[in-house]
Amino acid sequence: MNLKQLFLASLLLTGATSLLAQKGYLRGKIIDDEIGEALIGATIVLESDPSVGTTADFNGDYSLSLTPGTYSVVVSYVSYASMTISDVVINADEVNALDIRMKSDLTELEAVVVSAEVIKDSETAMLTLQKKSANVLDGISSQTFRKTGDNNLSSAMGRVTGVSVQDGKYVYVRGLGDRYTKTTLNGMNLPGLDPDNNSVQIDLFPTSVLENVVVYKTFSPDLYGDFTGGLVNVETKNFPENNTTTFSIGVSYNPAMHFNDDYLTYAGGNTDFLGFDDGTRALPFDRNEEIPNEVLNDPKLENLTRSMGKQLGVDRKMNFMNTSLSFNHGNQKEYDNFTLGYNAVLNYQNRTEYYKDVTFSSIYLKSQNTATENLVPEELRSGQLGQNSVLWSALLTGAIKYNNTEISASLMRIQNGISKAADRVNRNFEQTGATLIEDILTYTQRSLTNAMISGKHKINGNTLNWTTSTSFSRIYDPDFRITSISVTGGDTTMLLGDGAGISRFYRDLHEFSESVKVDYTIPYWDKSKLKFGAVGTYRTRDFTIDNFNIRYTDALGIEGDPNWFLRDENIWTPQTEEGSYIVGNFEPANTFDATQIITGAFAMTEMTLAERWRAIYGLRGEMVTMFYNGQNNLGSVKYNNEKTLEQIDLLPSANLVYSFVEEMNIRASYNRTLARPSFKEKSIAQIFDPVSRLTFLGNIDLEETHINNFDLRWEYFFTSDEMFSLSGFYKTFDGHIEFVALDTDRNSIKPRNSGNSTVYGAEIEFRKNLGFITPSLSNLAIGSNISLVKSFVDLKSVIVDNNGGTEYDLRANYLREGEVLSDTRDMAGQAPYLINGYINFTDPVSDLNVNLSYNVQGESLAIIGSGRFPDVYTQPFHSLNFNAYRSFGTSGNSKITLTARNILDAEQRQFFSSYGADDIVYSSQSPGRSFGIKYTYSF
Repeated sequence: MNLKQLFLASLLLTGATSLLAQKGYLRGKIIDDEIGEALIGATIVLESDPSVGTTADFNGDYSLSLTPGTYSVVVSYVSYASMTISDVVINADEVNALDIRMKSDLTELEAVVVSAEVIKDSETAMLTLQKKSANVLDGISSQTFRKTGDNNLSSAMGRVTGVSVQDGKYVYVRGLGDRYTKTTLNGMNLPGLDPDNNSVQIDLFPTSVLENVVVYKTFSPDLYGDFTGGLVNVETKNFPENNTTTFSIGVSYNPAMHFNDDYLTYAGGNTDFLGFDDGTRALPFDRNEEIPNEVLNDPKLENLTRSMGKQLGVDRKMNFMNTSLSFNHGNQKEYDNFTLGYNAVLNYQNRTEYYKDVTFSSIYLKSQNTATENLVPEELRSGQLGQNSVLWSALLTGAIKYNNTEISASLMRIQNGISKAADRVNRNFEQTGATLIEDILTYTQRSLTNAMISGKHKINGNTLNWTTSTSFSRIYDPDFRITSISVTGGDTTMLLGDGAGISRFYRDLHEFSESVKVDYTIPYWDKSKLKFGAVGTYRTRDFTIDNFNIRYTDALGIEGDPNWFLRDENIWTPQTEEGSYIVGNFEPANTFDATQIITGAFAMTEMTLAERWRAIYGLRGEMVTMFYNGQNNLGSVKYNNEKTLEQIDLLPSANLVYSFVEEMNIRASYNRTLARPSFKEKSIAQIFDPVSRLTFLGNIDLEETHINNFDLRWEYFFTSDEMFSLSGFYKTFDGHIEFVALDTDRNSIKPRNSGNSTVYGAEIEFRKNLGFITPSLSNLAIGSNISLVKSFVDLKSVIVDNNGGTEYDLRANYLREGEVLSDTRDMAGQAPYLINGYINFTDPVSDLNVNLSYNVQGESLAIIGSGRFPDVYTQPFHSLNFNAYRSFGTSGNSKITLTARNILDAEQRQFFSSYGADDIVYSSQSPGRSFGIKYTYSF
């Protein structure tokens, strides 16, 4: 080949490569409009050239590579009305995502002609899922994320009916607390950073990697049985539509918290900014080390004392704003015989909070004189709190799809480190009468690692799904330091009788979880189907606490600076026999391990009974076994791998759906679900929280809660993003688990089964575009959902002592004069109302979106009173938030997002409530207003 030929060949190769690179894609999903299922083998071809086209795979997904231009495509499937979609624009190296719903018509198959813009603006998959699901459900699709500009799931979930987001990260449904709301990832159990909670921190998930989020409000046998308010399933994308790489950086400023010279902190380790301790706070000797008594004059005591961290008092220095970084990359690649998809996500947050005026779990009591209505103080705790939280998460997903098989895998890591420093005054009025000045330094390190593998197979028209999920989680609290110095008339002492002293705590929790799920679906006549499967979960937990104290030989000869005690010159030596020394040895009650095994199976069917009727019914059976190892300090109570729970539960479910017209349904359902006690609750552990000064006491006798659920819902879908629904629900609880303050020890709370309880309520939701008023308002939409709930607990069914005494009897013993005692009270944690509302402006031309949202949850019972200790309620928190974004740049690759949180400057507050008495603060802190800006670049 001569030089000229080589040049021409290179030119042709370059041109071909250039043309190939300029192609774009038409991608989406083709589904049955009636039942929302994939239409396997549906074809989509160019109207101008039917030889150019493709077919939908077993998930209903299709992908068609085209040169840039504007096309009309024809979609067809046997026994379905064909569709011609015009104005399909293909740009180079871009993806036009179109999800298509096809209508079956066996009598008259008429072709449908529609514009691509109509399809593009619809939320096809989620709308069809809501209308055709066997369950009462709500949700958000990836299309909604794109339209509203929500960057993470916590900001998006407030739009879902009956859902509230607590602390910006935990989802509650229908006002029911964490125990009755479950979060799953791709249909599988996922422990959160707190494994005692059902909810997972949803702010960990960027919306860019999510397919949809579905909130199931009724149970069906193919779902986990341990939820009542709702099950939130987060679905990640296995095959992203676009080859997308996104980077964002953001800051958030709170005038009440940031750039404050009085911010409280203390010296930590070099890796605190990564969310874990580098060993600086680790226990410097073996936990089984024998610590000699001070009277033995053993030099070992000096060495052990000197090995402890020296800082006991808080530092004050200026803090910075909240910062965040995120990165994600995803793509799908098509080959001759298979398709690959993947996502890689990394999020990082660093937040500081400073609360200048905090009330820490103060205690007020009913007077001994029943004629006195006002509460009397027993202990008041107030001061200041500084907190730094570092949170990062990494998610890697990969999937391969070939023939009739799809295999996917994901690996997720979440790391969280929280450092707190508190400076407070503790005044006791009823017992010691002392005033304590307290410095509290804590650090909590939490981590979760989860690996998940799943498969989907089409076998002769049937579907086999299987998933396995493995999780390792840890909560590590190294070196909680509490220094309490008694102050009387300006004199500082370390008198133990006043409650003074120095304590050091080390806690460590390890948990392993393995879950497996498999199901098989067989379609049969008239779009009916039979589904059955099995599940299994194995969980084990190991928990230890080490508690040490620092004593000083002369309780009166001390200074008021907490750091004074562990200065080198003030540490006890055998020579001087004076100074600070360590006290404490291993205590059996401070360690336990437990195991939980759950196995289950289910069978259900979905039947078309008549033209407009569908019935979905079935049964799920679950068997749970729990084992416990632990003992009390005296050794009088021992559990040696003892079986503490063995229960077989049958959970029936029946759902009936009637479609008045295509866009309107009425649903009725009955199902039975349950709630199980956590490892911590079903134990004899005693876990002290140094900040609140509350001790959690386990209850080894706790049993499961069983719930009967009845639901009725009418729903009308006007358009793809407009709807109105009205729902009613009724629930009965047998053995509802609640936390109660002990009359004998008011600084302790304990879980208990609370007899018979009832919850009923109604939900209303509407979403409407205002274009019906005038076309100029077509870019403006409003929406609201309201939940009204009433709950009752039968006080005469709640046993509070070993003699059969009831909560009704206990409350009757402390009635005020003139007070009339009801037979019932509210259920703890149940809010009486929940209101979400929003107004949204969208301008697709300029890619501008502005959203103002409001959320409030009604006053709810937080801690149940006992004896003289009155009930504690949580005050409603009126949350008004603003979010706006706009894209800019030549190709819209840059985006600026502005946020304002807690615009109304609401306060987080809990208060005592008692007959005839003024409400008095139990705990309070003001989060203040925050203002944020985030820059996002996509390439």
